[in-house]
Amino acid sequence: MSEHKSFLPENLTGFTIFLDRDGVINQPIVEDYAKQPADFILVDGVLEALGILQRMAKHVVMVTNQQGVHRRLMSEKDLENIHLKLYNSLKDKGVSYFDASFYAPYLKGESHEWRKPKNGMLLKAKSYFPDIDWNKAIMVGDSPGDMLLADTLGITKVKIANPQFSFNNQDFTYSDFPAFVAAMSK
Repeated sequence: MSEHKSFLPENLTGFTIFLDRDGVINQPIVEDYAKQPADFILVDGVLEALGILQRMAKHVVMVTNQQGVHRRLMSEKDLENIHLKLYNSLKDKGVSYFDASFYAPYLKGESHEWRKPKNGMLLKAKSYFPDIDWNKAIMVGDSPGDMLLADTLGITKVKIANPQFSFNNQDFTYSDFPAFVAAMSK
């Protein structure tokens, strides 16, 4: 584990931003999953915010737990179709897709190295992008697992408010992802 650096930089040049999906990019569904594209509703302003973030940061990587696949509540094809909806929404706005996108279909109880709060997805991202510097990385998420994941590598933790979760181990809190990007782009 690296030493934790709790700060937000004046700009994101050289930074890698790791984004959770549910509750950050799309509206959360309480005690359920976006199991098909119709269930996947983007947070207002998220497409524009992603475009701004991509121009500011070195890498933008989506990391998401999706145990609904393992539980057979949805198939991998359903998940692909949801991500295709996101891709097409971004494309329609002239915004690129993420530099990388990873999902962990494993059950919470399995303790798989890819399932947050374990850091397998972030380590895989680093294998693709060796220039990722953990001292210049930020995890943006809405759950305790996202913050615990950030702790494993000592990266800055940004909480996106979600009434489903009550925790207070984040470094910074924003009402939503577009508010975080707006604060970073001032």
